Amino acid sequence: MIPALWLVVALQSPSPPDVTARIDRARVPAGEEVTLTIRARSRSAEPVTVVLPGLTGFTIVGSRDITDVTLDAVGGPIRTLTRELRLRTERPGTLVIDAVRVRQASRDVSTPPLTVTVDSAVTGLATAVSPIARRLIDAAPAPTRNDRVVLSVILPGDSVLVGQQLDVIAAAWFPRDLRDRLTHPPILSLQTAEGAWSYPGAAPTEVTASRQVHGGWMDLFIAHQALFPLAPGRIVIPPATVDYALPLSFSMLRREDRYSLRSDTVPVTVLALPARRRPADDQPVVAQGLALDLRLDPPNGRVGEPIAMTASLSGAGNVALWPEPVIRLPPGFRSYSGETGMRVVPRDGRIAGTKVFHYLVMPDSAGSFLLPEVRYAYYDLAAGDYRAATIGPRALAVAPGLEPHAPRALPPLARGRAAAWADDLARSLVPWGWLVLFVGAPLLAWLWRRRRATAPRAAGATAAPAAPLSRLGQLERAFQAILASHVPDQRARDGDGLARALRAAGVDSAVAEHVKRLRDRLRASRYGPRGLGDAAELSAEVAQVLEVLGADSGRKGRREVTVIALLLLVGLGGTLAGQGQTPSAEALYDAGALRAASDSFAARAAAEPRVPAHWYNLGATLYRAGADGKATAAWVVAADLAPRDPLVRRARDLLPAPDAPSEALLAPGLVTPAEAALVAGAFWLATWAAVAARRRRSVILALALACGGAAGIAAREGLRRARPLAIVLNHASPVRVAPYWGASPAYTVEAGAALLVERRDGSWLEVRRDDGVHGWVLSTEVSRP
Repeated sequence: MIPALWLVVALQSPSPPDVTARIDRARVPAGEEVTLTIRARSRSAEPVTVVLPGLTGFTIVGSRDITDVTLDAVGGPIRTLTRELRLRTERPGTLVIDAVRVRQASRDVSTPPLTVTVDSAVTGLATAVSPIARRLIDAAPAPTRNDRVVLSVILPGDSVLVGQQLDVIAAAWFPRDLRDRLTHPPILSLQTAEGAWSYPGAAPTEVTASRQVHGGWMDLFIAHQALFPLAPGRIVIPPATVDYALPLSFSMLRREDRYSLRSDTVPVTVLALPARRRPADDQPVVAQGLALDLRLDPPNGRVGEPIAMTASLSGAGNVALWPEPVIRLPPGFRSYSGETGMRVVPRDGRIAGTKVFHYLVMPDSAGSFLLPEVRYAYYDLAAGDYRAATIGPRALAVAPGLEPHAPRALPPLARGRAAAWADDLARSLVPWGWLVLFVGAPLLAWLWRRRRATAPRAAGATAAPAAPLSRLGQLERAFQAILASHVPDQRARDGDGLARALRAAGVDSAVAEHVKRLRDRLRASRYGPRGLGDAAELSAEVAQVLEVLGADSGRKGRREVTVIALLLLVGLGGTLAGQGQTPSAEALYDAGALRAASDSFAARAAAEPRVPAHWYNLGATLYRAGADGKATAAWVVAADLAPRDPLVRRARDLLPAPDAPSEALLAPGLVTPAEAALVAGAFWLATWAAVAARRRRSVILALALACGGAAGIAAREGLRRARPLAIVLNHASPVRVAPYWGASPAYTVEAGAALLVERRDGSWLEVRRDDGVHGWVLSTEVSRP
């Protein structure tokens, strides 16, 4: 019996994740790259954490994380996490990649170690000293003594521009007789300065240079690091350290003495970029020979079919912090951001590489379009002036879709331009009119009946206004918000595993480590006994990281943004060209120029959003054009403004909801909240008039109940319209299991379907419905009426 119970428990408990780790090549020359691929597959919904081993002898030059969720009819969802690391070999020999550990809840799975054989390169080792470092070493003075180890930090100068590469070299000079006695090569360490972005350089284990000092030979070991200051001011290069060991005897036990030296700190002044001739659209980018490229695949498209767009930046500079280029698409195009890739390739001692931004572009209408010029401004260190990498305008032809919509019936247009009078009246009474209505009626009744009433109590002390946040406080709040969008788990966001969580969320490894250090500095600045570093420097560094993580500092209004978003979804931007007078929207509608008519009706709705006829006419035009989702969104606004209008009610018969749950969510009421509130106000006046006239209690009670019923209807309609509703705009829109583009779709909903929004995560919305639909959609794929 007991073994059977154990078997049942084992079958019900989730199995540990299936983890594999492999390399693409087991033997490579020194200085070349290998790809380490880690894949973890699990049927559990628990998050998966990858713990990387120490990669001694390798340098991480690029990384990519992919999470995929597939649905299995037998076993449920299968979550697959794939992490690819591009590693550059730094020295010849046999390098071992220790076991990779994957944790999921209480389960821990490890992979076998991997071995890479690194041969000597034909043209020199990849760990050889770069030309820049070699020039710095040759120009550095020799040590003054030859009888002891001398450690110093070599810099090209005591000042540097913001964003300019600063090469830091730790130089350890050893007397030759002492160097011959070392049990193993010395270990040199360089720490990253606060307020700077770092890239590890070469740290060869062999002697880099030799010099004769006072008749004795001194051998040099170095460690190299490239820094990029982030803000003007002053940074301090931390002390370098060297550790070495000397044997005490030549016995088999090989006891040894260990020694450690520490250099002095070195201050460096960081200069701001010159303000003269700085362009208005200049970004905080410092580079050399920056090139911008834009590719479309396919070069021309069709309506409703995606076009893969790739923008790449190539040059020398701090590749990790290059911001995304601003690409302005023509009206009628929807853009979805994809993953961002980065590859760092040193060029003559300077940090260089390529950063690639992927997008998916969806055209909504056919025609010939012109992609505007793309301009990427930066400060060129080689030229000492501001430059711009540009891509000229290019033509893009979009053919009609393969399955065009069939012609539809011609709904009649609403000719009126009057706003809903009840809404206008109710709004005009806010707030003093309603206050006079509800306070004045009892007061008049009291005066009429000559009864004494108690004075209303004071509303209470006004809350003291909150102290305004400082610049650093505002940036810290934005920093915490963007961290929450990337790492929803509070414990992972606040613990030591923040860097691993960011890498699992798709953030580059170097960026993730820098974000973790910046979070710790913010905590120390806020909660420590005294602030760490300069507040202006810390604010500039937080602003830089927010740009990298894609923080959105814009704030949007409610109704204005709804109107503008709907106009963008409709595809505004086409102006009517021609001679003579511009025809009216109604004439364009009757002539079949649906796109121009929709533009005109959308402009009217934006100018007069309280007029139901504008929204109804916009929906009628979109309905004829076959844009069912957009037509539904427009007609929902019209129904909220005029729920009993016969044309609006007929529109529901022309375009019913695609499913029963959407029908319940989109069903309009019989009255608007403003109309019900006005009726409640009328009954309120009648109730107190009856009180003043000393009517029977039954009459007063009936009037009071009618007032309460009308007020309840107004509150119910107001709460119903305040629901966070989203209407799907496109046909067969996916509802994904996670808020990222590569996540698998769990459900597919049709155009015009209604969903309830639970929360927002960046550009994604978490939606649900009573029929079980639950997942994530892009905010650009829905309309928020």
